[in-house]
Amino acid sequence: MHLERHPLRPDKPAVYLDAYHLHDSEQYFIGRPRPAVIVCPGGGYQFTSDREAEPIALRFLAHGYHAFVLRYSVNTRFPAPMLDLARAIRLVRSNAAEWLVDPRRLVVCGFSAGGHLAAALGVFWDRPDIRDAVGATNDELRPDAVILGYPVIDLRHGPPSPPGEEPHYAAMHAAIFGVREAPDDLVNQYRPDLHVSPQSSPAFIWHTATDPIVPARNALLFASALAAHNVPYELHIWDSGPHGLALANPVTAVDASLNAPHAQIWVDLALSWLDRQAAPPKPTLEELLAAVTDENRHPETDFGSSVGKEEW
Repeated sequence: MHLERHPLRPDKPAVYLDAYHLHDSEQYFIGRPRPAVIVCPGGGYQFTSDREAEPIALRFLAHGYHAFVLRYSVNTRFPAPMLDLARAIRLVRSNAAEWLVDPRRLVVCGFSAGGHLAAALGVFWDRPDIRDAVGATNDELRPDAVILGYPVIDLRHGPPSPPGEEPHYAAMHAAIFGVREAPDDLVNQYRPDLHVSPQSSPAFIWHTATDPIVPARNALLFASALAAHNVPYELHIWDSGPHGLALANPVTAVDASLNAPHAQIWVDLALSWLDRQAAPPKPTLEELLAAVTDENRHPETDFGSSVGKEEW
């Protein structure tokens, strides 16, 4: 593995893409493109969490993915963070041949606010203003799949606040909207579940039922929207666990509550789902019957009729 850092905005040195490239070893996988993942850490759009960055990338590396970690704009009006992700996707796809990345297997994996970011681009990738802002064309910005860990979907997430206290989401609104209570039209403009279409990216979603900061309702909202538009998805909600589990193991647990063995399997489940998404579709019964009929019409495709027994 070798590391590279790619600045994404000359005016913002803190916005960059860290690349973790697997070596093109002569002993295995020589010259073959690999799938890739872009990791979007959470942090309420006020910072990007280290716990949801490199440790996630390393897990995907171990499964044969090239991995990238995006440090996107924080405390900046939306859609600036989404444009950063769009630039990252365009950079990876434009260098796919050199970096041996399979451009048809480019995944975005986001957590919490980073999950909102991943879901947002998975829905808004074909907006002309997004494409024009980063100089992209056609479907160049479309994630082939998104993985969403305890994502923010409803930008008014969180439990009800006691009387006289600010809502939990006030700090996030201030970071991305410039006000601590944004109006409905602005909030709904960037709620991914309200803008899902049949062209949206397939999604693997996981959450915990007892998340006190971003309720599991967020995952249910997005899964329901995907289902309504026949977009492939897989949803897992574990019965317990706090917000911010990351890998849910001692590697990313800053205290005992974040070590949740029952949820650690999310990585393997997500990777298995991605493998199935990439597999060629199985032929339908009608296609199989048509193939048999076609073979009967062209007996020369039957080895028994074209090769003498002495040749076997």
